[in-house]
Amino acid sequence: MTKLINTSRPKKSRISSQNSISNEELEQRANNRKERGQRSFKIFEKIRPRLIKNYYNWFIAIEPESGYYLLDSDLKNLMKRIMIYCPTSQLVTYRINETGACGKI
Repeated sequence: MTKLINTSRPKKSRISSQNSISNEELEQRANNRKERGQRSFKIFEKIRPRLIKNYYNWFIAIEPESGYYLLDSDLKNLMKRIMIYCPTSQLVTYRINETGACGKI
């Protein structure tokens, strides 16, 4: 009969000190997100008056660098279109109404 050999392996863990993000990096990412949101909101404010008549309560995703935007009445369909047309861009999503908000919790 063969003898089983017990070999120990280090446990695999998702949390590792080697992969942690520094506080400076987290702060920089938050600043980038805030800046991207501000630029997108300026574009949204410019185009909202002409879109609100025909596309009220639709969703809009705006790419702040180019001003490119996508419209759809369903959020899931809009997300699919974003993955097709802008797979590497970071877009900001709004709802076409008086405030641009999708809702509050």
